[in-house]
Amino acid sequence: MPKPAGTCGATKMKIMAIICYNSENGHESYGYSIWQTLKEHFHMYITDDDIRNVYHHLNGLCEVDLISREGATSGDMRCFYNMTEQGFAYKEKYRQYLEILYESQQVSLRRRFEPKV
Repeated sequence: MPKPAGTCGATKMKIMAIICYNSENGHESYGYSIWQTLKEHFHMYITDDDIRNVYHHLNGLCEVDLISREGATSGDMRCFYNMTEQGFAYKEKYRQYLEILYESQQVSLRRRFEPKV
């Protein structure tokens, strides 16, 4: 049974966590980078055809004003996504996914600085 329009399931929460994480760490969020992060950290949308599903979720989040989309500049074809105040208000709902992203960063940093044997 399909979800009612405007609802936020786990995939949308993961996308919001990615955009929030990027925002908190000074990185931009655009469709392809969000798709890559979903693949790497959440093991979803593995095939190249799956990227359209990410854009479908991004459009849905924009429609309910949880994220905003900034149009592409003349030199760049990407649209960038940012959290809205309403989106940040959902932080408790996507916190578990945000923590996964921060934990992944910590593991990556530990690996980088571990002494090589």
